[in-house]
Amino acid sequence: MTLMHHETVEDVMRSKDGHELLRFLETLPELDQLKIELIDGKIVMQASAAPFHNRIVTKLATQFDAAGWEALPEQALISEISSFEPKADLTVTTSEAIQDNPNPFPAYRVDLVIEVVSSDRDSDYIKKRMWYAMSGIPLYLLIDPNEGLIELHSKPEKMTYRRVDPYQFGDAIELPEPFSFAVDTSQFKLYPPKLP
Repeated sequence: MTLMHHETVEDVMRSKDGHELLRFLETLPELDQLKIELIDGKIVMQASAAPFHNRIVTKLATQFDAAGWEALPEQALISEISSFEPKADLTVTTSEAIQDNPNPFPAYRVDLVIEVVSSDRDSDYIKKRMWYAMSGIPLYLLIDPNEGLIELHSKPEKMTYRRVDPYQFGDAIELPEPFSFAVDTSQFKLYPPKLP
């Protein structure tokens, strides 16, 4: 790291805005292979997801695309709740909503977010779910390949979703309006058991 980078890091670290630090980290080529998010006021960096995780995201993106929706992988999201800037595994919205190409993308333009659980279950099950609900995102689809379970969260209210519909791998998930199709999960695979 050069002195100029060091000075920039110090400047950014002095600021109270985690978004500025996130923007800076995203410019470093050394971190290109990492997913960098702001979760509950903390910078979180994760290595590339495993093939089964990415396969689920790809299968979902293909289904939403075929139904006429925009499915954006790892799109940075923002709302008035400033201690977060998650990058959902898949953000689903309309073509009209992305016309001006905003980045980070405003949560109020999102119809559905999808997270496929990796290593940090607490983030997907608790922290991100809370932020998505507080930000008014109508639907949150949580997919857990560790257990083969799926939850469709709807009706956001304050810090949670009032409704949770449970599914398992292989089920067809009927999405409520404005969607008019069922998500096919028959090709989702469980993560292999972890070695001791």
